[in-house]
Amino acid sequence: MRTVVAAGAAVLLILWSAGGVATEPANDPPRFQGRVFPFTTIRPAQPAPTTPLHTLSGGLTHLGRFAGKVVLLNIWATWCPPCVYELPSLQRLQAALGGDRFTVIALSVDERGADDVLPYLERLGLRGLPVYLDPAGRMAEALKVHEGLPWTFVIDHRGRVMGYLKGIADWASPEARALIRYYVDRAGD
Repeated sequence: MRTVVAAGAAVLLILWSAGGVATEPANDPPRFQGRVFPFTTIRPAQPAPTTPLHTLSGGLTHLGRFAGKVVLLNIWATWCPPCVYELPSLQRLQAALGGDRFTVIALSVDERGADDVLPYLERLGLRGLPVYLDPAGRMAEALKVHEGLPWTFVIDHRGRVMGYLKGIADWASPEARALIRYYVDRAGD
């Protein structure tokens, strides 16, 4: 019996070292720097929370609805000064790359929900940005968001949180698009 187990372990070691055993693809995206903090990968990737999200029209959904797509989940609020800058760049990213394989989700944690968010979006002229509500902050809590806003998470096509960026970033920049394309291209594998 020991000989069989030892032989099996040796075969697995040889296959693994030769690349014959399937492993998770590396989570090694191109570097992306926000205004203060860099994009940080999570190893190993963690399943995205199943916390319900409220729609602007009063319905409920969840991240599972976006299965098969890469999601850039941005957690923000109307009282967050950097969010005024960041939200338009998220809208530009959505306009450039949004579709069957990628979407932005701008998730407001404003306690009054749509009552605060809709006039704010109107003032900023944001019409093409997918916006959802989390007035109780459950998603932020599940993702361990702390120390201010915004926080942005990349969720891959399999529903795993691959990394995050704390603070403000220009999501319409070539570097941000390269980061998103890295994860979208992996979805085709």
